[in-house]
Amino acid sequence: MITTPRTLATIAILAAAQGAAGDTILFAGSQGVVHELDTDTGNVAFRGVCSGPVSSMTVHDGTLYLGDSNGVFYTYNIATNLVNGAFIIDSDASAMAWLGDHLVVADSSGRLDYVNADTGDVEHSTPVTNTDITTIGLDAGGLFVGGHSSLAMRAHIGQDSFTFFAACGSFVQSMAFDADTMYLSGITFAGAQQGTVYLFDKFEGGVNYAGTHAVDSDANATVAIDGMLYIGGTDGIIHEMDPDTGTITRTFDTGIEIQAMIPETGIISCPADYDADGDLDFNDVSNFINLYNNQLVPGDTNGDGLFDYFDISRFLSFFNAGC
Repeated sequence: MITTPRTLATIAILAAAQGAAGDTILFAGSQGVVHELDTDTGNVAFRGVCSGPVSSMTVHDGTLYLGDSNGVFYTYNIATNLVNGAFIIDSDASAMAWLGDHLVVADSSGRLDYVNADTGDVEHSTPVTNTDITTIGLDAGGLFVGGHSSLAMRAHIGQDSFTFFAACGSFVQSMAFDADTMYLSGITFAGAQQGTVYLFDKFEGGVNYAGTHAVDSDANATVAIDGMLYIGGTDGIIHEMDPDTGTITRTFDTGIEIQAMIPETGIISCPADYDADGDLDFNDVSNFINLYNNQLVPGDTNGDGLFDYFDISRFLSFFNAGC
């Protein structure tokens, strides 16, 4: 291990806040219509039309990217609520995320495509073994995928090698992260309307989850925002859940078959955001140092199995790049 207390202390002085959370959730489904849920008022409102049956979405820099099951991807201007472009790739768009300067698009067969969102060109593809893909997550230096295999797999950011991270007792339909927890939401069989949210230590994973919460939903989409979970499904209901107790605090009947949801501001985590709050500050540095010192997977930022200066250097690069 090539490090000193002075090296780790140097990381801490770089902490700086850079983001904020939103309170509007966008959602869509097979109707190809975008709606919003205002989590403050509980109001559901129409936003716009994209055309295709939406199966996934992500947000970057004021643009909502909508993927439909036919492989058509729409770019939707959040400010104007208008579609301003589209492209086609060979994918059923089972899940999607924004990573760096690329869209990461999943096909349910277990393939990931890294797409140039300006041109629609697939610049790189990689297969993920041992699971299909129904959901993608980004947190604490890792890219996560999950599927009906009941597995969640993790790769280090910028790498193609996915390894086992967690397993639950259900088909994985969606995932979300907060400061220290990974939520895997799923159902026990295809077509089930009763779901379960599984809670894992997001830095360690494994097969032993910290708890479970029941939810009356097939859990196609899960969003963690403002300390709450929002879980939506094909019945058009969004459940607001207290993740500490599993209590459903509010329900919203949207009338829309929900296949995808995302905060209007996008998923707030970025590679160095180790507490999933949208800011890069001392808490992220502290989490990284603890993970590094305890030799846990997110502390090995370059994925070589060692814990040394190169991991610290890579974390610093992520941190300086911002969110």
